[in-house]
Amino acid sequence: MTGTRPSLGELLRLTANDPRRAIVAIKAMELRPAVAWQAFALALVLTLLMIHGLSMLAGTPEPVEGALAPALIGNPVLLGVLQGCIMVLMAFAIHWVGRAFGGTGRLEDAIGSLALLIFAMLVLNVVEFIIITLLPIAAAGVVPFHFVIFFYLLTMFVTELHGFNRPLFVLGGIVLTMVGSMIGLSIMLAILIVVVTGGAPANV
Repeated sequence: MTGTRPSLGELLRLTANDPRRAIVAIKAMELRPAVAWQAFALALVLTLLMIHGLSMLAGTPEPVEGALAPALIGNPVLLGVLQGCIMVLMAFAIHWVGRAFGGTGRLEDAIGSLALLIFAMLVLNVVEFIIITLLPIAAAGVVPFHFVIFFYLLTMFVTELHGFNRPLFVLGGIVLTMVGSMIGLSIMLAILIVVVTGGAPANV
């Protein structure tokens, strides 16, 4: 590969302007496995720090019996383990499912693409927090907007990563894969909560 590698800022700018070009840039970098995993780990750690920091600024919600979200936010280790497991599974799912449907993407590029997605959503989370803080009434629109952006970027990334040309088909595959994965993840989450807290959640 010739030329200099794009910076994270340049990749984020491409993600905002043309997500598929961002993945073209990542593929052109020909990431080694160690580099891809390091970027992935860094993205997860920064996201975890951001969640913990924002929760401290906003105030950690009081624990409610049977409610998992407050327990996760109040336990950075548990949250980090859970988030890491989900993201690793997603990286392999992007690679394996894409390959199963004739995609040509490398695992290293799938990991790098997901790392970029995590970085992009991290920046978006900070912007959303600022907006909600300054204009609380906007909270109702921020949440759906967040999910729309997430699925849009993920669809564009996977489409370009595997050389597909039908984004709607890719989006359908992503949704079906996530639905199937959520069944397994819900079981894993329940087991993890029991192991860490020593008791089953009331709503399980």
